[in-house]
Amino acid sequence: MKKTKLAVAIGLLATAPLSIAAEVDDLLSGWTQGASVALSSEYNWRGISQSNEDAAISGQFDLTHDSGVYVGAWASNTEYGDGRNSIEIDAWIGFSNEIDLGGLGLTYDIGFLHYEFPAVSAYNIDEVYFGLAIAPIENLNLSAYYYQDLGIENKFANNYADVSADYTLPDWAWGATILGHIGHYDRQAGSSDYWDWKVGIAKDIGGFNFEVAYIDTDTTDDGGNGSNSDSRVVVTVSRELNGSSADSQNMLPDGFSTSASVALTTDYIYRGISQTMNDAAIQGSFDIEHESGLYVGAWASNVEFGGSENAEIDAYAGFKNEIDLAGTGLSYDIGWLHYEYPSNSSLNYNEIYFGLGVSPVENLDLGIIYFHDVGVENKVGNYYVDMSAGYALGDLLWDTNIVTHLGHFDRQAGASDYWDWKIGINKDFGDFNFEVAY
Repeated sequence: MKKTKLAVAIGLLATAPLSIAAEVDDLLSGWTQGASVALSSEYNWRGISQSNEDAAISGQFDLTHDSGVYVGAWASNTEYGDGRNSIEIDAWIGFSNEIDLGGLGLTYDIGFLHYEFPAVSAYNIDEVYFGLAIAPIENLNLSAYYYQDLGIENKFANNYADVSADYTLPDWAWGATILGHIGHYDRQAGSSDYWDWKVGIAKDIGGFNFEVAYIDTDTTDDGGNGSNSDSRVVVTVSRELNGSSADSQNMLPDGFSTSASVALTTDYIYRGISQTMNDAAIQGSFDIEHESGLYVGAWASNVEFGGSENAEIDAYAGFKNEIDLAGTGLSYDIGWLHYEYPSNSSLNYNEIYFGLGVSPVENLDLGIIYFHDVGVENKVGNYYVDMSAGYALGDLLWDTNIVTHLGHFDRQAGASDYWDWKIGINKDFGDFNFEVAY
């Protein structure tokens, strides 16, 4: 029986314009939205790699109320070497506020945190936490957190204590930030207790934050292959999609701009087929564009095909521009795209693409893109045609947008050709965009 899919996604684009209807203003009154995206050489949690030392894409969504109440969610790809475990999704709720200590602000933070592993629920954890933070002198921030496992779902009541510090250097030292951390994990489930520590340096460049950190522990009991707790250097590029990092755009050469996006979806659908065995996906992109139309970027997602792969990282470069056709703009886009699977290079391939887009009438957008596998790395030259249409309903139906797609995949490697299609509806709520698609 052929299966159909209903996919639900939430995303935030750093470059998306704000279009907030009056009813959304009322709904979000007193609330601040936030999101971030990060691409790291690995996902490290409490000193131990959670991605089997492979690359990780992670993203976060937050809602914070003026009162100090907040809720949020964070996700990353994972890999523990025991089958289907390609994603972790954490959700939290808490309250944070500040106490004035003679002109010195002391911030406290208390909340509940749930770790969810959709494919392997036995890994799920629930914790409560309490934290304190203070800035005793300019540019120095200190914090301490305590996490207590609630021991539900037949888990043991582990606890973890964390102390962190960061110091932003003066302008003559390029304004970089020095990072330090030490933590202790008291594990009650038969595993040994251990310490972990980190020292690193971070710097905002062109809207992105780059961090290089040395991480280590004093244990070899990592529940995996024994090397996930070894000393390592972890490199991360991240962006707060509505945060201060965007202010550093002025560090870019003239004519350049940067952007980023993050999305959490119930399924990673690629050309009509799930790439996560119908499980959830976290996805993000980083882009640099020149006013001439030249651009480069990277996009990443967790994947799950039943093997060792847990992440896909795509890199692309291209050129796009617009031609004026009697007052109707025809946009074109041409480029090169590389699909990289860090833990299974046999899946890698490369494509060139060419696309056209036009808006023949108000609120209607039409597009077509042709992708051709260039046949390197012993691959066969498949090609794919993608046709899409979008219509903004405006006041007609609550400022929603109709999105449709029809695609044809011509596969030359012995696999059958096929068509795929999609119809959906999406709407902006403040900075967030929600989409439901069949």
